[in-house]
Amino acid sequence: MTSTDVARASGFSRQLVGFVLNNTPGQSIPETTRAKVLRAAAELGYVPHGPAQALRRGRGRTVLLAIPDLPQGGTMGTVIETAADELAAEGLTLVTYLLGAEQRSPREVAAALAPVAVAGMLPFSDADVATFTASGAAVVLPQPGTHFGSNLDESMRLLGELQVEYLVGRGHRRIVFAAPDDARTAGLASGRYEGARAAAERLGLPQVKRHVVPSEGADDAVRVWRSGRHPITAVACHGDEMAFAVLAAARGAGVRVPEDLAVMGADELPIARFAEPPLTTISVDGRNAGIRLARAIVDLLADRTPPPFDYHDGITVVPRTSA
Repeated sequence: MTSTDVARASGFSRQLVGFVLNNTPGQSIPETTRAKVLRAAAELGYVPHGPAQALRRGRGRTVLLAIPDLPQGGTMGTVIETAADELAAEGLTLVTYLLGAEQRSPREVAAALAPVAVAGMLPFSDADVATFTASGAAVVLPQPGTHFGSNLDESMRLLGELQVEYLVGRGHRRIVFAAPDDARTAGLASGRYEGARAAAERLGLPQVKRHVVPSEGADDAVRVWRSGRHPITAVACHGDEMAFAVLAAARGAGVRVPEDLAVMGADELPIARFAEPPLTTISVDGRNAGIRLARAIVDLLADRTPPPFDYHDGITVVPRTSA
């Protein structure tokens, strides 16, 4: 349905209908007329065309968030939901674009949506920035060579570092990093492992090895870790889901947690506290990240300088019984 259909149904001119639908300032339109136009639009299911409105206003209302091709639950879901709510309060609509999982290129998506702003979890290339700017984006962040809100990689390394530092503080020196076999999380797991490896090297520990645990379960992994003259005493898991699998395998093998094997997760799923034993993990404040990302976009659109922020703000260890 178009504004022409609304004009035909309401009996008014296209120009008057356009004034009402676009809430054009400076127009003296009787409330009864305005109500009739809006009622006709609602009955027809009229939805404004974003790119056309952007052309009229000189600025759109859509914010495009380009996110890595990852499972979208947990922290990432909280970031997206919170940012969407914050932007909606400012009259902006958040649309997510899953990098690597879409059939259309970012250029096509930007051309179709005409976003007023584009944000990502990692710095965009010069070519990406030029593409988004050409599509009408007034704000693109993070840009090449900047660290403004672009520290997803650093955040992943910090998670691994915090795990090893905590486990070392609990007296462990033989630590393994349990990585998932999901290709979508390979990049994040690599960053977390790199942080764990670097922390172990800095603290003078034996090398932290990376052990890929299949989705079928961690039974074989736990058996390998606990074998030999110098068994592994602590495992830093990529995420809480992995930690649940390790806990289950340890129970099945008669391995005591944490006496024989300390288990530590990451991303703090809500059910982590109900694990047996309760799971030591790392909390990532997705809500804070979503709020700060949204506020940065709003500030930049208003030509204000936002306070700097990093995605690793709000990352804290949550000690429980498993480690």
